[in-house]
Amino acid sequence: MKYSNPRIPEGINVGDRHPLRELLTLTGGALLALVFLSLLMGQFGGRLARLLPFEHEVALVPVSMLRSDAGPELQAYLGRLSTRVSEQLDLPPQMQIRLHLDGGDTFNAFATLGGNIVLYRGLLEQLPHENALAMLLAHELAHVRHRDPIVGIGQGVAIQALMGLLIGDLGFAALGSAGLYTQLHYTREMERAADAAALTTVRGIYGHVTGAEDLFRLMQVQRERSGSGEMPAIFSSHPLDRERLQAMADLAREQGWSGAGQTTPLPVAFDAWMKDAASRAASGER
Repeated sequence: MKYSNPRIPEGINVGDRHPLRELLTLTGGALLALVFLSLLMGQFGGRLARLLPFEHEVALVPVSMLRSDAGPELQAYLGRLSTRVSEQLDLPPQMQIRLHLDGGDTFNAFATLGGNIVLYRGLLEQLPHENALAMLLAHELAHVRHRDPIVGIGQGVAIQALMGLLIGDLGFAALGSAGLYTQLHYTREMERAADAAALTTVRGIYGHVTGAEDLFRLMQVQRERSGSGEMPAIFSSHPLDRERLQAMADLAREQGWSGAGQTTPLPVAFDAWMKDAASRAASGER
């Protein structure tokens, strides 16, 4: 039997599509697959983290980062209001709330692991009345009630693990101390649920929802002053201010809640307490 090499037709390995187009198609497909895997890992990590008992979550808190610049009277007042909020939210007995006031001028507040709430003087001193303060506390306590801090961190760790496996560097050292705070990312759904629970709480405490929306109006004004404005909805985990205000108005209307009540003023000494907190922060006094 005689063998011979057949003649290969010209251009058999040349496609009709431009190589750059094929490269872009493959790259786009890989990116979509990566996004899909990240979403799956985030969901898995969040659900797994939610199973962690709350008392074990408390043990994860980097206590060295939690301090309070509040004087005794301010701390007691915040504690009393927090107790009223906790009762309305029906927090389980094991979910003990710990409030920490930072005397700095940062305009912020957040809930972190183990029922710890961090408030900043820069935000508190601009609140117009107690109703807005109650709305703020209720929003952050609702995150604790819904286990959002541990779920948010679980999602972040799971996605970081996926990225680490792909690039060969897990990098979990970043989760120590401050890393636990930087991993706190709440979804828009979490924020909407916290808003709804907070509005329900304010209504339970005062019998109406008047003044609750002033918290978000204040945030809107602050963004306009700073020049940062609002990020487009697709780029922000938080619902936009106008969306939050509209959602609150819709909920109040659906439930038939009154918005014509009188707001409760902050204690007469509140401004003095804020100045004392600023002084404590500047001097390092705790």
